[in-house]
Amino acid sequence: MRTPIDWNEWLTVIAALALIVAIVIPFAQKKYEAWKSKISFNLYLKKYFGILFNALTYDRIEYTKPSIKDSPEKVELFLLDYLLEFEKDFKEYQNVAQYRIAFTIVFNLQNLFFVIHRIQNIIGAVDTNRLYEQTLAYGNSLSKKELNRIYAVLLLMEHFTSITSFHDRFINMKSIKREVKDGNWVGLRVEQSLLKEQHLVFEDVKQICNEEASLQEVIKVTKLLIQELKGFYQFEKLMNKRRIRVN
Repeated sequence: MRTPIDWNEWLTVIAALALIVAIVIPFAQKKYEAWKSKISFNLYLKKYFGILFNALTYDRIEYTKPSIKDSPEKVELFLLDYLLEFEKDFKEYQNVAQYRIAFTIVFNLQNLFFVIHRIQNIIGAVDTNRLYEQTLAYGNSLSKKELNRIYAVLLLMEHFTSITSFHDRFINMKSIKREVKDGNWVGLRVEQSLLKEQHLVFEDVKQICNEEASLQEVIKVTKLLIQELKGFYQFEKLMNKRRIRVN
């Protein structure tokens, strides 16, 4: 003889499941929406930070190694390596009496500021006020650590141009000048009379020495911006993934 089905028990189970579903689905949906908002906002930020990130971490800059040779060695360096190399060479050769080495120091300095000028232009094209507004709007979906990283980058972007412009005391160099067309800095120009007036190079080196504190401020804020953007993009993880793919 069959045992009769206890429909009350089944109805109780179904009701309990329905209650669980009614609670879980809105919660899961809310979590999904928060996750989707977070991903969308991160992509939004990376779009605006991307050009700056590439300029600071992936673009290579030609660096001329100080030498008395007719054709000194030239290497392609990332910006951080360029800064470190320049600091090292300037410390070693700031009192140099060799014209060609002194010329290289001045040229590398002006080339560095040309790159910094490009970074200023990249930052100037970004609406940081809008990024602040978007960060406030989506802040609830981000962790405190993520918010701190974003605000650190935005703060540095906001102050980078003013700091580097204020401490650029090398605009009026006498030996290697800045080529400006229609108000835009387009390159560097070496004075034709420089071989006859080599003392101009040494005067420029002396100016760099006198303004070393300002030079260090420019280098420091550039290093900080590189560091914060690398943190935002989790740069080391990206590089490790690339190494694994190559291997």
